[in-house]
Amino acid sequence: MEIKCPNCGRTLAVPVTTVIEAKDEVRLKELFSGTLNSGVCPCCGKRLYAPCRLVYRDVEQPFIMYEMQHDDEMSIEEMELRVDEMATDVFAKEDLPRPSVRITFNRADFIEKIAIRRMGFDDRLLEFAKLQLFRTIEEPQLMQSRHRLLLDYTHCSDEVLAFLVYDLEDAKFVNSLQVPMDEFKSLVRSYENDREAQLELEAAFPGCYVSAEKLL
Repeated sequence: MEIKCPNCGRTLAVPVTTVIEAKDEVRLKELFSGTLNSGVCPCCGKRLYAPCRLVYRDVEQPFIMYEMQHDDEMSIEEMELRVDEMATDVFAKEDLPRPSVRITFNRADFIEKIAIRRMGFDDRLLEFAKLQLFRTIEEPQLMQSRHRLLLDYTHCSDEVLAFLVYDLEDAKFVNSLQVPMDEFKSLVRSYENDREAQLELEAAFPGCYVSAEKLL
């Protein structure tokens, strides 16, 4: 794809990837480092990004995720149904089992979902943990109307589950929070062993858009 530099007007050819496979460590490294689908202008040094949406696929553990744009003419529920049908059809044509499906509406959430899968966690429980933080941490440290939580996967460890607090008004990260990993794993075990809790989780996130923001 050819991109025109807004600084100097030079046109740069940028190789574009739109589908990332779960085993493609090269593309995943570029995605996580912020260099995927980009190039550096040889004239002024500005990094330029190709404006394209991404798809992430895992055919061994059937899963597909789409980075999408909000459609004002469709509700999220309608988008969920359409995407789920499309994803099921794509995997069926390749004679693959019906996949789990997710949609996101920005690059940060897209990357976060991949990180959660690579850590072996259920993203629904991660979103539930975020919801609990919003309910237990008092304002102004954490405000439902102003803040978003993103998994800080670079600082998660065997001891802690780390989150970054993003301020929507100031458009920047303003704080970090940590949850003892033992507490989160206890939450995971409680859902694994409680069918009623599992049904409640499914009811909270019935479609392929899984976000704590739906419940706030």
